[in-house]
Amino acid sequence: MIITFNKENFLSKLMPSMATVSTKSTIVSIEGVLIETQEGGRLRLTTYDMLKGVRTFVEDVQIKREGRYIINATRLLQILKVMPDGGDVTITVDENLSVTVGNEDSSFSLFAMHGKDFPSLPDLSGDMGFSLPQGVFKRMISKVQHSVAIQDNRPALCGAYFCFENDNLDVTSCDSYTLSKCRINVRIDDIGKYKVFENEPYSMIIPGHALGELLRMLDDSDEPLSIYIGVKHAMFHIGDIIFFTRLIDNDYIDYTRILPKDQTIFLRVNRQRLLAGLERAMLIAEEKHAGSARSYVKLIVGENTLKLTSTSAGGKVSDEMPCIVSGGELTIGFNCRFLINSVRAADSEEVMITMKNPTSSITIEPAEKDEEKDFFYLVLPLRMND
Repeated sequence: MIITFNKENFLSKLMPSMATVSTKSTIVSIEGVLIETQEGGRLRLTTYDMLKGVRTFVEDVQIKREGRYIINATRLLQILKVMPDGGDVTITVDENLSVTVGNEDSSFSLFAMHGKDFPSLPDLSGDMGFSLPQGVFKRMISKVQHSVAIQDNRPALCGAYFCFENDNLDVTSCDSYTLSKCRINVRIDDIGKYKVFENEPYSMIIPGHALGELLRMLDDSDEPLSIYIGVKHAMFHIGDIIFFTRLIDNDYIDYTRILPKDQTIFLRVNRQRLLAGLERAMLIAEEKHAGSARSYVKLIVGENTLKLTSTSAGGKVSDEMPCIVSGGELTIGFNCRFLINSVRAADSEEVMITMKNPTSSITIEPAEKDEEKDFFYLVLPLRMND
């Protein structure tokens, strides 16, 4: 294989592909990028770590000899980054799988593998397909990602639960300590021959590791994001990038059973003011000295006031703010990071926090309801020592 391409053009397509290059596997081939020549002066780049993958295309390539080879992705990226800017780069792979990457002034040598050694990919066409704005999908992910469990003996909790019904898209995540739920009213469009669920509700669980990569790839625009769903995989077409991931094949928990009922204390507060107070409290709550564990943040609900306090081996913080309270007074403690993540993800000017007692979950919702979008957060309290 002999190919010549513009360095910046190739790098712009290789960089997104690095997200799904494996670095901790005994399978050497998935540490590389599969480079395939195609008709019309085009290359197809594919990376795949056996759970998720990226496929993208490089245009305007001079192909002197066709081929299909695997080259170590990290090494290739390092080499291209140090090559002179603005010029062309040539990659040559000979019959002995020896690779030369360079231009007229400099060159690097490494080794390739045959393309047939690359693992088989899932069917990237899917059985169902639909389209919606990139910005909508990105905002949904950003509101629930913090509640996706990293490790749990219930695999479903290691992903976000997406449910499509009529014109509503619901996304839910739960890590046993917090629960996040977001709903947006959005028009979901058909793609060609694909029909959108035939008026039937559809749900899927996207793994947390895939959500993080999607956040980096998506933008806030109204440009379409095309999603194709197969038996075990979901494919996301973002411009000329195809990101695909294996879905979590488990039933999601019945989270409606853990939603608190009969809350008696209602607190309405400015979200930015509350967030600023929690960020100050976290400086103390997250501080850890030798032999001491992290402390909690204490919420003291008074008569139209909310006081945040935290005490650790290294110091103490206190912050009081105005709010509107009905239903009584209460003192309750939380892991500060869990609480701050939920408040930060909310996007309303004011939030309504409902409580019951020091051992019951609290909920965080928008103070003013919006039919077009809605969010709901649940946070478990901590048992305080005092």
